[in-house]
Amino acid sequence: MSHPLKIKEFRAYWIGQIISLSGTWMQQIAQSWLVYVLTKSAFYLGLISFLASFPALLFTLFGGVIADRYPRRNILIVTQCLSCLPAVILGILIHLNVINIWHIAAASFILGVATAFDMPARQAFITEIVSHEMITTAVAMQSISFNIARIAGPVFAGFIVTHLSFYMCFYLNALSFIPLILILLSIKPDFPLSASENRSFRKSLKEGFRFLLKNEQILYTICAVGIFTLFGLSFMTILPIIAGEVLNVGAKGFGIIVSSIGAGSLLAGILIALKKDIKEKLNHIFRASLLFPVAIFGIAFFNEFYITISFAFIIGFALVNFFIVSNSFIQHQTEQRLRGRIMSFFAFVFLGFTPIGNLLAGILVDRFGVNPVLELYSLICLAGGIIFLKILPATRIRIS
Repeated sequence: MSHPLKIKEFRAYWIGQIISLSGTWMQQIAQSWLVYVLTKSAFYLGLISFLASFPALLFTLFGGVIADRYPRRNILIVTQCLSCLPAVILGILIHLNVINIWHIAAASFILGVATAFDMPARQAFITEIVSHEMITTAVAMQSISFNIARIAGPVFAGFIVTHLSFYMCFYLNALSFIPLILILLSIKPDFPLSASENRSFRKSLKEGFRFLLKNEQILYTICAVGIFTLFGLSFMTILPIIAGEVLNVGAKGFGIIVSSIGAGSLLAGILIALKKDIKEKLNHIFRASLLFPVAIFGIAFFNEFYITISFAFIIGFALVNFFIVSNSFIQHQTEQRLRGRIMSFFAFVFLGFTPIGNLLAGILVDRFGVNPVLELYSLICLAGGIIFLKILPATRIRIS
């Protein structure tokens, strides 16, 4: 099996993603710290994350239908252009020193709308530029690009915020979208027309739901993804509180913790990409689901900076193994004409549950503190992984 990087179109697309995502992470770190400086509130950190992700609940499933109906490359070009706008607007407002929390909230919502339509198309688009047997490796390579950016972006953000200014992070993020847009314009994939092209949105969605309900392994995997998104990924929302108030390490320490998560994620992506394929995907997903809550509990139990960095690395490693293999398993089990819609269900729980989890985490941490919430969330993730990846599949086998 050849490697996706040997394909010119995928290689260019992969490099463009690294540049764009580095800018996105740079802005995200700067924005999180800016919200913390403006408000000193876990609630507002959760609220901004909620507004950035809430549009996924409204639009992602429609985005899946659109991704099966129109050229995915064109959808991505439009969403990249829309994603530039919040960065430019916030950069100008910060530059003029008139920024307030509601400006950040509105810009986050606009970016969330673009992301809701972007993700189903982005997930399905790789199948148009790589062969079916390369899907797992291509998904892993996408994760590698994401996590290279997650390491580089916070480092750049910390340097720029410390030595230059907040607004430069936002201007540079806006510029980072341009290379990817140009690369997408140069790619000419063969867009497979969907059999549902002439159907209504409602019938197209029903077809996707029927396929999902008939394929219980995909359904259980998506349910597990939902649990880990709701009670696992929300850990990122309260990281500024952990860095600023529990560990007292400031913006620099916050960036180091995020980069440590990125380093663990990058290693996981590289190891997956080096494998030709993962045969026992469901068992692999289950093992990752056990490792993650252990690391979350470790951060809650040890309030020490270097130990937190170590567990952050494990969190990144576990999450990427969990989400990459879940993603590739679902794509392998789905036919091309339905892939946009089925990946929109994956995106719906991955993006759509994020705002609920972020808002809930902010409220709970403000009321009960960081450590009790992390301990509770680690137990919920552990139980969710066991139920959806072991108990329910085993029950189905016994019944059949």
